[in-house]
Amino acid sequence: MAATDGLPTLTYVQPQKLVNTEQYDVIIVGAGFSGLIAARELSLRQRKVLLIEAKDRIGGRTFTAEYDGGKFEIGGTWIHWSQPHVWTEITRYGLSIIESKGVAAEHMSVLLDNGTKLKQITLADNWVTLGKAMEKYSDVDNVQARTVMPLPHAPFTARENVEKYDRLSMQDRFDQVRNALNMTDEIQAMLLALLSMNMQGNIAEGGFVDHLRWWALGDYDMIRMFDKLGRYKIKEGTSTLAQAILNDCQNVKLLLSTSVASVDRTKQDSVIVRLQSGDLILGRTVLVTVPLNVLKNIEFLPALNIKKQDIAAKGQCQGGTKFWAKLDKPIGHWFAMAPYPNPITMAYTDDQDGSVVVGFGPEGLLDMKNIKTVEKELNKFLPTVKVQYVLGHDWRTDPNIMSTWSWYKPGQMSSNLQALQTCEPPVFFASGDIASGWRGFIDGALESGLKSAREIQQYLDKHFTST
Repeated sequence: MAATDGLPTLTYVQPQKLVNTEQYDVIIVGAGFSGLIAARELSLRQRKVLLIEAKDRIGGRTFTAEYDGGKFEIGGTWIHWSQPHVWTEITRYGLSIIESKGVAAEHMSVLLDNGTKLKQITLADNWVTLGKAMEKYSDVDNVQARTVMPLPHAPFTARENVEKYDRLSMQDRFDQVRNALNMTDEIQAMLLALLSMNMQGNIAEGGFVDHLRWWALGDYDMIRMFDKLGRYKIKEGTSTLAQAILNDCQNVKLLLSTSVASVDRTKQDSVIVRLQSGDLILGRTVLVTVPLNVLKNIEFLPALNIKKQDIAAKGQCQGGTKFWAKLDKPIGHWFAMAPYPNPITMAYTDDQDGSVVVGFGPEGLLDMKNIKTVEKELNKFLPTVKVQYVLGHDWRTDPNIMSTWSWYKPGQMSSNLQALQTCEPPVFFASGDIASGWRGFIDGALESGLKSAREIQQYLDKHFTST
């Protein structure tokens, strides 16, 4: 098993050595789900593939840690049967799903007055009321934003309307409808908590159109949206899925703990990839699948399209924290919310008896490495609980990642997304950060990788014969 932050994970892969004299049909930079699915598809079409990963494991922003007899998803976690690409892979490999139990809790804890006042309320009734408030927040056109996102997997179907609302931040939209929402303090706190949790930060920095994208993917309904976002996970673990995809690859060489310094496409019909070690690798094509916020760390010769450069330099929203906390005693099914800037905006029990809590916080406001700090913040909701251990990874400061799930800033989707998706042959691009549909999710990473694999295969068919 490999280890990340001292946590053992299932994605152990036998290391391989680089032979510099080889030429590859495709060099894939990044072994997350986009890179893995592209490697599988291209290798099964008899293409010679080199897969380069900066980390010591595969899986990108997902990995399943095994600890204390349990499995903990440290990165991307939840999936849904309405997410077409990931569900196809679940079916292909015979995997199954389980429910995070706290989502169906009877009671919940809500923090008011800047985190100083605790109120216990029933979840079911208030969840319905929250759903109605979310409908008003999202309804920009009297048809629940269907004129903005009629086809969420083709997000620019109504480009003019997308551009119009992409000018707004999530806070801008809240300010527009605040008075019309006519909410109780509890519902307002829940709404602001959910909005902040979705983009993992200050909603003044998050693009409103990204909210409308999630809203459309959630069938324009908050309860259905949340079920797709945070209720069901892969029973066997995300790492099991990543390993299954890798195991299906043919004629693929994998290099771990290997960073790419530059991609040189100045020569006709070939690309030279230079590693941080100084080694040079020759390929016919390159697929870059690194997270958006670290794209700027790779030098491209000649330089990329100016819109790619622009968003790479500015970055998308960096996100926040996700942690798992083992409690000293079970508390049953439980759910909690608190608005920004509380260090924990949402938390709920994950297991059957309620002894494991998964929590989310904005930006870098919670020190996950300090058990006492996590315990203190949980005590705002649960005054008597003690924390035995905390598991998590700071994706925001990970030099190979620099963000959690994808959320764009105002204006970035309409200005930059299509540029990010556009190939610059023989260099191609894929990532969960640049998907059309479930961007920021495993499903989006698979979608993006599959699309690029098709483009690369067409390019190679046109310019080269299979090797």
